[in-house]
Amino acid sequence: MTVIADNKKRVTLPIKPGECFDIQSFGSDKFILTRLAPVKPRKSRVTFKKVDGYTVGMLGHPIDEAALRKALVEFPCG
Repeated sequence: MTVIADNKKRVTLPIKPGECFDIQSFGSDKFILTRLAPVKPRKSRVTFKKVDGYTVGMLGHPIDEAALRKALVEFPCG
């Protein structure tokens, strides 16, 4: 497949809205797009409790701390 960039340096691909891709750059002239599998969100039940005078949301399932650390390293905030 060949695609052509417009005058604003944009390329349009025939995909569905919301699909995610991983992009790898090899030098300044080669890019590889890999379609990422969609993440199926699971419903969370949150209950609010008072802890030491603060209102805290408690999830109905445990948080995977290793996955959270990895996500924060990959996508830092601020």
